[in-house]
Amino acid sequence: MTRAVETTGKSVAEATIAALRELGIGRDEASIEIVDKGSKGFLGLFGGSPARVRVAAQVAPSDRAEVLVKEIMSRMGFSTQLHVSEEKNALVIDIETAGADGLLIGKAGSTLSALEYLINRILQRENKRTPRIILDVSGYKRRREDFLKNKAMSLAEEVKSAKQQVTMEPLDAEDRKIVHNVLKSVPGVTTKSVGSGRSKSVVVVPATEKKSRSGRRPRRRKRRS
Repeated sequence: MTRAVETTGKSVAEATIAALRELGIGRDEASIEIVDKGSKGFLGLFGGSPARVRVAAQVAPSDRAEVLVKEIMSRMGFSTQLHVSEEKNALVIDIETAGADGLLIGKAGSTLSALEYLINRILQRENKRTPRIILDVSGYKRRREDFLKNKAMSLAEEVKSAKQQVTMEPLDAEDRKIVHNVLKSVPGVTTKSVGSGRSKSVVVVPATEKKSRSGRRPRRRKRRS
């Protein structure tokens, strides 16, 4: 929970300093709200009122993300343990459930992807500096990535052999990115996404060699008499 206090002082600055001391934090770690600027009163002696501020300790984005995931899991009725780690510019939250991994993952990870999207939207609205949140369930995404890479490589060999394109099942953006990345360095095939909405299909296409026309003279059109 967010720690917050309200304090008073002869000025806003004095009230703020008192609140920061009470919370034991610096100004850069605080969210400060001026409740009342106060007034000096008649001749600066009578009828004045003190300044009042409300100061809250800012929660680190990673802590807020963990709290939000715990809250959502609890509301969904899951008993979970979270393992949080940092990966490049993202925060990875791996969820362990008490025998309900399949329900939380959903078909081809659909439920997990929807939850990840929702949590990122909520956190970005609260704080634009929040890093991207990657949700996983008992290492499912790592296994899914390995599966997609192996399948993509197998399809690439099939396409090169048959010289016919193959269309994969609909995939979300993250899965499509895995397939495109693993095949972009494979000679003899190219990939493209087709379809609409969040789930599109990746098409693996045999690469065609462009014929060079260097040294050829362009054909001239015959003039009509």
